[in-house]
This record gives sequence, structure tokens and C-alpha cells, in this order.
Amino acid sequence: MGVENFLARPGYREFFLDLATDTSLAGFVHVGRMTVGSTIAATSFGLIHRDCYCLMLSSYDEGELAKFGPGRVHLHELLRRAIGRALTYFDFTVGDESYKREWSDVELRLYDHTAAATMLGLPAAAMMIGYRRAKRLVKQTPALWHAFSKARGAVAGYLAARTRRVG
Repeated sequence: MGVENFLARPGYREFFLDLATDTSLAGFVHVGRMTVGSTIAATSFGLIHRDCYCLMLSSYDEGELAKFGPGRVHLHELLRRAIGRALTYFDFTVGDESYKREWSDVELRLYDHTAAATMLGLPAAAMMIGYRRAKRLVKQTPALWHAFSKARGAVAGYLAARTRRVG
């Protein structure tokens, strides 16, 4: 889909691997996956604290299995397990994805504050504010989000093909 692989950033992959494999965090960190045959169809990384499950990362295979909704099925399983553990809250954490509103009866609005500390910072602050507003508009308007996602996927496909030809 052309989404940046944030785990490729320096230190990110190592950070999550350290969390996932640290035995002293057993019971606090939850790593989940759903497999269909030999394919990992969906994955998740969550944190459990007191009576709350915090879904930090989730993903699903975009191949042939995508049409069956592996991400949604995996989410159902995560919710079932949270209920089975008598957790009171399921926190989807940050993000404007519509599926979160389908499952939530409480929405905690988060706000950004950007201000320039000097006159020199005014243009940068104005650009950041404009970028965030445009991003929010696109993510909250289904037609724009669909068009953006298709364009992002097309650009990623083009860049991948170009890289294969050059490499």
C-alpha cells in the first residue's frame, strides 16, 4: 500500500524486539498473530496494564487472504481474549481509523499544539499546522482517503518496479 515501514528506521525494530522478548515483561507485552496455513494473515503488538489492553500496532497480509478480512478476525480474537481476562478497557490508541469508532463507546479527543518560539519559526509552524489539517481532512473523508490510498499504492508500485529495474 505504500505505507512507510517505520521498523526500518534506526533502532525501531530493535526496540520492539527487545520489548517482545524481554521475559521480565511477560504479562505486560502481548504479541499476537493469526495464521492461515503457512501464511501469517494478521499480527498485533499490545500492552496490558492493570485493566486495560492497549493495541499499539496491528497489521494484516494484503495478499489473497485480504478479501476475507484477517485484520478484523484477529481484532475479534484480541477483544475476545481481553474480555476473557476480565479487562475493563480496550484502548485502540492514537489514530483516526474508522474501525476504531465502530468498536468504541468512548472517544478521547487528542489535540496538537504548535507554536513558533521565534519569528523565524513562524513559517515552519504554519506549514506543520497546514499539513496536520490536510492529513486529518483526508483521513476523515472516505472518498479522499480511498483516493489517497490508491495513489500511495500506485506510487509505491512504481518505485518498487523502478528499483527492480535499476538494481
